[in-house]
Amino acid sequence: MSPIPAARLSIWMSASAALFFLLALSAPNGYSWGGGLLLLGGLATAWSRRGRWHTSSTDGHRAMPRSCAPWTIQDRTLLLLLLAVFLINALAVVWHGDSGKYLDQGVRYLLAIPILWGLRRVQLRLDWLWIGLVLGCLGTAAVAWWQVHILAYDRAEGFVTSAIPFGDMALMMTFWCVLGAALSAIQRRRGWAAFLLIGALAGAYAFIAAATRGGLVAVPVLMVLAGWALIRREHARQVLAGAALLVVAITLVVTLLPAGQVTERRVDEAFSEWHAYSQHADATNNVGARLEAWKAALISIPDRPLLGWEHADYQAQLQTLIQAGQVDPFVETLSNTHNQFIEIWLHQGTLGLMAFLALLIASFWYFAQRLRHADATVRILACCGASLPAGFAAFGLTQVILGRNNGVMFFLVSLAVWWAMMRQAEGKTD
Repeated sequence: MSPIPAARLSIWMSASAALFFLLALSAPNGYSWGGGLLLLGGLATAWSRRGRWHTSSTDGHRAMPRSCAPWTIQDRTLLLLLLAVFLINALAVVWHGDSGKYLDQGVRYLLAIPILWGLRRVQLRLDWLWIGLVLGCLGTAAVAWWQVHILAYDRAEGFVTSAIPFGDMALMMTFWCVLGAALSAIQRRRGWAAFLLIGALAGAYAFIAAATRGGLVAVPVLMVLAGWALIRREHARQVLAGAALLVVAITLVVTLLPAGQVTERRVDEAFSEWHAYSQHADATNNVGARLEAWKAALISIPDRPLLGWEHADYQAQLQTLIQAGQVDPFVETLSNTHNQFIEIWLHQGTLGLMAFLALLIASFWYFAQRLRHADATVRILACCGASLPAGFAAFGLTQVILGRNNGVMFFLVSLAVWWAMMRQAEGKTD
């Protein structure tokens, strides 16, 4: 079988990455289409790489181009950490005798390896990615509007498991559109800047319509990252002008549209629920139930610290804690601990938590090292990448966002795409 020409692989991977963001929140199981195509492209790239780097006699082009930036210890470390997260998840499932469904999300870390590898081996088209993001935000906003105004949902939830991951992922896409607009303004591409700001406004509407309180925790973190990457004397005026326009537009959405009023009401409810739990031990509201679930898990983790609790055993443990009066009976109705870090620690032990933290910290640090790069494109792409582990760490404080396929696929594919894009831009500056 002859190797696939590099140009075709480049088109395939670039289009697949754009399609991933286009469909991730705007279509049922949309994240599967782009992710599946990227996996196929990654495997095809590996096949073309396998002993077939030669000049074609028909078109005179190499079967595969050289990587824009040479492979480093950082590239290899990310691949190894993805593998480590999968292996420890698999070990915990086998050790506990858990159902195979608890390996479902872990397998995604393994499948992300050929995606990342393939993306690093081809020339990617950044403009295609921006188009995919903007159209994805527009589609996401359309879904949110339809659900809130036509179907009369209280909160937009898209086609994912609930309003919470829908809003959180819409926030990330919004932030990336803002950064893309900033890059376009710096490069004096006014049409692209306006196009990306339209995408940012659409994504912001979807985020507000979802009324996810956990996402608000990430907003200050994202603002700090954006400021660190963008605020430079030579282009401060363009960045500040765009930021001011965006703030005004979002403020109008929050204050005038029903979706904004729902968000405001839910923020007020969070303080009321906290007061009810802290003063009256009311664990039947959203905030109180989460805190009680964390309490039960933290009581139980020291009993099985290495690989954690098997799921059925933990349900029995909850019954014991309830009967002893240590936790509220309402906690038994929850599907999980509503905290990504505690959930991994509880069911995969310290080994699983350390592997997951290593992936988050390493990926964030590798991106953050480029936030003050001399090249604006590298800085913006680094900020997009750094925002991903930072944002998901914030989301994970109040939900198990990586406990469903939509969340874990969005995280892993986005990580691979931004890393490959940034390394490619970095290679062009060498």
